[in-house]
Amino acid sequence: MLISIIIPAYNVENYIEECVHSAFSQTWPEKEVICIDNNSTDGTWKKLQQLQHQYPELIIDKELKAGAPAARNKGLRLSHGQWLQFLDADDLLMPGKIEHQQKQIQQNPKSSFIAGACIKRDLKGIETKHIPRHDHPLKSLFITQLGITSSNLWNRTLIEQVNGWDESLKSSQEADLMFRLLQVNDQVIFDDEPLTIVRERPSGQISQTNPKEKWMRYFNKRLEMVRWIDQHRPELYIKEKDFFMDNLFGLLKIIGNEDLNAACQLYRQHLKGRYRPSPNQNHSTHPYLWLYKSFGFRGAEICRKWQNRLLGR
Repeated sequence: MLISIIIPAYNVENYIEECVHSAFSQTWPEKEVICIDNNSTDGTWKKLQQLQHQYPELIIDKELKAGAPAARNKGLRLSHGQWLQFLDADDLLMPGKIEHQQKQIQQNPKSSFIAGACIKRDLKGIETKHIPRHDHPLKSLFITQLGITSSNLWNRTLIEQVNGWDESLKSSQEADLMFRLLQVNDQVIFDDEPLTIVRERPSGQISQTNPKEKWMRYFNKRLEMVRWIDQHRPELYIKEKDFFMDNLFGLLKIIGNEDLNAACQLYRQHLKGRYRPSPNQNHSTHPYLWLYKSFGFRGAEICRKWQNRLLGR
């Protein structure tokens, strides 16, 4: 079975060589590697040309439309694999990653994707394992515990059925893709073996440059999920309503750290009068819940901010 490894590349001249090496080092023999340069202004394209001399079978091309989703879709159109490995250029695959997951496909070849574990390596070299949450896939996705782009392996048939990556999104891209896949087929294979390394970069991440907009998009995507689950999976919604609403509330508190007025507006639109924070949630202390009950969302958030200032947080 052919596996296509698709690598979008934007200003990654210091990362792309090791990334491509990790792709060609896969022990699974039936593979193709495709790199798509996405308007790089550094030496990425030159590095790709050099790598093509080292690996003549390497396919390289360019995508002028900005954004990793457009580059991934370009690679998808050029690829021939039955299953797809989307690999970000600053990430690495351990040699047995694809062979390991290819064996798991045999358990359920009609699954939408494999939700894979990964190792995240920060700028200091400290590594942390991230394991997908074994739960209903919609619950795991809701709290971003259903694998990530590079750790997962994707069913081409289903990817094409949902028209690939949404090229209009600046963040929440993988969550959007997984959500659309789960609407069609919510069968997922969970893989707890961390065979992907996700390397932190000092710059170029949306979460570092525009946190408010990033969290607003994150919240709106989860709100879309809740509404769809309520309509199309009512048994799951009824059973897990507190879970979903508690997590939406926690996201509003994060947004409130950046823009309290925006958080309060979202609260009034979507939660006020329809939700009471559960004492079982892990992001609200009992004193906070008392403040919320006494002074409402805005009052509780103002008190929390003052407390954090006093504590130097």
